[in-house]
Amino acid sequence: MTSRFIASMTHEEVRNALDSGCDTAVVAIGATEQHGPHAPLGTDTIMSEEVGWRLAERINALVAPVIPLGFSFQHLDWAGSISLEITTAASVLVETIKCLAHHGFRRFVLFSGHGGNKPVLDLAARQAKQSLDQIQVIVFNMLPLQTGKEFQQRVEARLGAKFEGIWGAHGGEQETSAAMARDEKLVHLEKAPGHASGIEAYLEKTRNPFASVVSYNLKRYTPWGSWGDPRGASKEQGIAIFEVLACMMAENIEGRWE
Repeated sequence: MTSRFIASMTHEEVRNALDSGCDTAVVAIGATEQHGPHAPLGTDTIMSEEVGWRLAERINALVAPVIPLGFSFQHLDWAGSISLEITTAASVLVETIKCLAHHGFRRFVLFSGHGGNKPVLDLAARQAKQSLDQIQVIVFNMLPLQTGKEFQQRVEARLGAKFEGIWGAHGGEQETSAAMARDEKLVHLEKAPGHASGIEAYLEKTRNPFASVVSYNLKRYTPWGSWGDPRGASKEQGIAIFEVLACMMAENIEGRWE
């Protein structure tokens, strides 16, 4: 195989991969939504693409084209942001899975570079499994990993660094570094704002594991859209983030297939 990306392969290369036993597909979704005045709207799609092929290398999978639009309704106050309905985005994932299953893929890993796509993934996985009983689907919720202590510690150890504040924030140091790892010209650190002081209240209200508020008024908590302090971001940090994410995802996927 010359590539893990299905879109970069010929149909013969995909068939050869399937015939050799590679029946796992990574199906990922990103987003097109604001990430503050300094980072590109495609940051979450970049995250899905970069992590996707690294994950595929570790679990012997091919990668479907990453869907660049997700559920991003809370970001529509900022120009350029695009949001699909949850059901629309889920339908695109389901149709993708159905086509790949038609060709012989039997195991699917679904994940998103945008935390707000979790209901999309959950709906798509259940609809796909209900329609195609012969397939297996693992939904990987990447947000808890990205914002967890172990992930941060492993990236810190890799770089010999120490991160402060809400490092794994929307448009913060972690995501800005990810965009820089793709292309440093995509990021304008000179425009990067500091941490939005109202965001702790937003996170407490919307991410409480027991009783969470559905809120689309993000501008109430962060006037510039992002939170966390992105000014320490770097290309090197972004590469480390991709590698550690893919490694930890593979570790969690191993042994979970039925």
